[in-house]
Amino acid sequence: MRVMRTLALVAILALVLAACGGDSEGGDTTAASADTEAPADTEASAETEAPAETEAPAETEAPAETEAPGTTAGPATEGGDSLTVWIMEPGNDEVQRVVDETAAAFEEQNEGTSVEIQYVPWASAHDQFVTAIGGGQVPDVAEMGTTWTAEFAELGGLAPVEGGLGDEYVESLVEAGTVDDTAYGYPWYAGARALIYRTDIFEEASVEVPETWEDLITVSQTIAESTDVAPIHIAGVYTHMMVPMIWQAGGEIATLEGDTWTPGVDTEAGRQALQTYVDLAEWSPEGAIQWNSVDVRDAFANGDSAMMVGGGWDLSAILAANPDLEGNVGVAMLPAGPGGNNDTFAGGSHLVTFQGSENPELASAFIDFMLQPENVSTFAEQVGFLPGTVSGVEASSAAGDELYGPFVTQLVDHSRSYPATAGWGAVEGDATLTNGIQQVMQGSLSVEEAAAQIDATMSELLNG
Repeated sequence: MRVMRTLALVAILALVLAACGGDSEGGDTTAASADTEAPADTEASAETEAPAETEAPAETEAPAETEAPGTTAGPATEGGDSLTVWIMEPGNDEVQRVVDETAAAFEEQNEGTSVEIQYVPWASAHDQFVTAIGGGQVPDVAEMGTTWTAEFAELGGLAPVEGGLGDEYVESLVEAGTVDDTAYGYPWYAGARALIYRTDIFEEASVEVPETWEDLITVSQTIAESTDVAPIHIAGVYTHMMVPMIWQAGGEIATLEGDTWTPGVDTEAGRQALQTYVDLAEWSPEGAIQWNSVDVRDAFANGDSAMMVGGGWDLSAILAANPDLEGNVGVAMLPAGPGGNNDTFAGGSHLVTFQGSENPELASAFIDFMLQPENVSTFAEQVGFLPGTVSGVEASSAAGDELYGPFVTQLVDHSRSYPATAGWGAVEGDATLTNGIQQVMQGSLSVEEAAAQIDATMSELLNG
């Protein structure tokens, strides 16, 4: 049995991708982002990439002491160097064991050094970072959802990556942590969504895997007419499926011109993406307007649909929930849109250091140790994601796996990041995009009206 398939429960608990982008949209939260796969894309109450609340209060007064729950290492040894490290609470003892053992190995290689790991719940992490930075009581190293890194960099809380980041990291994850051409986050782990489909249903309907949006519509119609399952399900709260379709249509979610962000939903490409997404919803049940990515995954696992957009963590969960699908599921790259690409969102977590750290050099050395191929691969596979380093991805079990391999290609070669700005967190927290999508799905707004509404709100939030 493939290694990653055994990680279903771990992935479900660990994803909050977001950031983890991650998702956090009411039901979908990424490692960090808005659907709810925390994180990691981290969409676990709804998708699981770190929760999407990303707007810091103007003023924050820190308590005398900021201590994260879940401390597992002992206090620093007197007279020696010490590091305080915040890691997002994995919700799984095995994942925590891997982190603790990695910290212990670092201590062994650096005599006199003590590493104190504190596990922070995703739900309270954002506020805890705000408080720590505002009060000057920051950790030395922390895991941070990729859609939060730009925000805290702009707040002045993060230290730049010394010497910048080279091509040894997945490019989209570097972009997510880069502000004004300066990198602030070391890519740790991530995930990207691809097309998951039922090979037996495709055989029954005599259709091929769709390579373009046009193919996707045609294949969906054929499956609907010749089988008793829905071809695909669309959720009203699934940012990480719909929003990347703007890229696939040849557009941009938002572009920076000088100091001003210009949204791109109310454009030909943006409207085409929104219309296609809603068109695909024809085969979804009425209640899908409230669904998130987890609901889409559950429907697929129950045998109700022939295709879905999801990550490797979703596939692991599907096969764990319904072992009868073993051998009847395939994975392919996302269908390309009119723009000629099949780009998707890369959600996950960065490792960051802070301005004000008392041991910046040791903190950087610890991150380097965490990102060594063996260490990062072991951790990433425990949480059901892929490493943020190219060497780590190449060393992962997914890289050589026929079923999971497309997720690797999708992440490394066909993924992008959302706008790297503090305002993006406000867009996610406001559910700007999903609200517009749901209004079109329920018929209260036309595509044109929703696109204009989304852009007006995004412009205010991104430039506020």
